[in-house]
Amino acid sequence: MNNFHFSKIIAGVGPTLAKETVLSKVINFVDVFRISLSWWFDDNNKKYIDTIMKLDNSKTIMLETKWTDIRVKNVLEVSVRKGGTITMDYSEYAQENDKRVFIDYPYIKDLPNWTKIYFQQSDISLKIKSTKDEFVVCEVLQWWKILQYDRVDFGNHEIDFPFFTEKDKKDILRWLEYWVHMLATSNIKTVDDVIQVKDFMTEQNASQMKVIAKIENAQALNNIKAINEISDWIIIVYDKISSFMTKKKITLESLIKDIRSSWKPVVINFIDNFWTNKYPLTDEAYIKKLCYRWVDWFMLDIMLKEEDPLNIITKMSDMLDKYELRIQPKETERFDHDDEAMIRDYIIFNAYRVTQEVEVRAIVCFTENWYTSARLSALNPKVPVITFTKLDETYRYLNMIWGSRWYKISQSFNYENLKRIWKEMIRIIFKWNISLDDKILIVQANEYQKDHKSDMINWVELYKFKNI
Repeated sequence: MNNFHFSKIIAGVGPTLAKETVLSKVINFVDVFRISLSWWFDDNNKKYIDTIMKLDNSKTIMLETKWTDIRVKNVLEVSVRKGGTITMDYSEYAQENDKRVFIDYPYIKDLPNWTKIYFQQSDISLKIKSTKDEFVVCEVLQWWKILQYDRVDFGNHEIDFPFFTEKDKKDILRWLEYWVHMLATSNIKTVDDVIQVKDFMTEQNASQMKVIAKIENAQALNNIKAINEISDWIIIVYDKISSFMTKKKITLESLIKDIRSSWKPVVINFIDNFWTNKYPLTDEAYIKKLCYRWVDWFMLDIMLKEEDPLNIITKMSDMLDKYELRIQPKETERFDHDDEAMIRDYIIFNAYRVTQEVEVRAIVCFTENWYTSARLSALNPKVPVITFTKLDETYRYLNMIWGSRWYKISQSFNYENLKRIWKEMIRIIFKWNISLDDKILIVQANEYQKDHKSDMINWVELYKFKNI
């Protein structure tokens, strides 16, 4: 099993995965850790980040907004029996109660009778029978347990929920003070939603933070082109939009291709279900299919059972070893670009062409604004792109780039300094399994427009490893 993958893994951090004994075993196989605001802002989440940073401070922390991500607020499992009834109520805060179900949807009492309520990880459905002054009475449709913090879905019932509330802004501000590197926005519907979030981040002097759009409803799917243009990358919540895609005759392959045409990473997120052993991202056929379609990222949901994190992450790592480079061949096309980008894109594109015609073991490049790595990644080279940068924002973003292995260097480094350490980094990546005659491609591209001064120039160099 290899701890370097071309495809990347995002893992949701919950109570089990956050244990240092578990985390230490899987941290080398995870590139980004996701903290969900659905679990509220509390000391536990801060401890999760502390543990991750203590073990490996190169990891990227992604904050996922809550918005319409409605959750169970019980900290205890609630046992239910088919045909029985159980009461449900609203709570913003965690509840130590195993007799009544609490969820953080404030308008639960406004839902009509016979509305079905589905708990995704528990795989249990309830049906509203009546509404009292203090709670809602529901009929249980399956016999099992409702898991703590489970995600709640109302099926086809359209719920009224504002997109970007003052509470959302307050939560984000608190996390900006505590070591998060990027922001995933749940339940995006229009490009204006993305603009609203980006404007808010700019007002808070956090415009460098990447904003990721989760595509999880029909409206977002209809507006995917405009959303993709303004977002930094896209998360496809396939379970939630697959039926809409079928109606519109959109295949997963065509959707991924459209997103990647703008050289942005594509993430696939499947909803997990541990109690019924339904977890598509541990299904080898799914992984094979997604790898063949050039998926950049695989997003594992929050894992609750004690044995699951290590088992799921290592199993996925093994399957990526097997399939991630078996991507379907595609016709190599030049980038779409404006005139100012012509030279740098020509250099990057031809560096990729070299890897198609010459047996190269790795590509080495330096980047300031991640442009070179992102452009190379979009072409799916089958050799690692070893990337160096001086900027922390770029360094964290490189965790998302397909096929990239990244290193942060000090501000004092120049090109000649870099050449002295490239050999050692290459040896480490290949675990010393590299010969002196293996070829290494070095790419330098001026990533800035003509009005921005830079000492970078454009070139492609091909060396034997011994001559670097």
